[in-house]
Amino acid sequence: MYVEPRSQLTEFGKQGISSLFSSLKVVRLLRLGRVARKLDHYLEYGAAVLVLLVCVFGLVAHWLACIWYSIGDYEVIDEATNTIKTDSWLYQLALSIGSPYRFNASGSGQWEGGPGKDSLYITSLYFTMTSLTTIGFGNIAPTTDGEKIFSVAMMMVGCNTEASFMIHVPHGPPGSFAWGLLELLCFQA
Repeated sequence: MYVEPRSQLTEFGKQGISSLFSSLKVVRLLRLGRVARKLDHYLEYGAAVLVLLVCVFGLVAHWLACIWYSIGDYEVIDEATNTIKTDSWLYQLALSIGSPYRFNASGSGQWEGGPGKDSLYITSLYFTMTSLTTIGFGNIAPTTDGEKIFSVAMMMVGCNTEASFMIHVPHGPPGSFAWGLLELLCFQA
């Protein structure tokens, strides 16, 4: 079969133009790259917000643990009568770990013993974390009035912290399991 050169050029021209249009359609896929970059930007933003919230949560828990320890340290010894308050959380902790407070009558005339600083900080942080996250196991409980007042304030801070997590942490697309769980939690509240 013999084909004229002119028809070959025309056929090549049609294929060239159609392949040019196909190439232009492929260029539209480059927009997908922009969408992916924007999506990646938002994911980075969400991860950055999550990391920031976790760091702020840790800092607030540290501050509250230091305050909780200070309240317990202030209230464990009654300065007026120079006696131990047995209802303080520090006294209960000292008994539970086998390091009770004792009065040094022969030497300094001061109270000695009790839990070490490491144990005190870890226990204080444990209590604040369980209170802030609303878990509250109850093995460390406020017993004095000062401890109870502080615990109520800490519970309010914990509720606000959890609310900020719920607001700022992405939960996935509407209709997903996370959204359904969030709606269920909001319905129960």
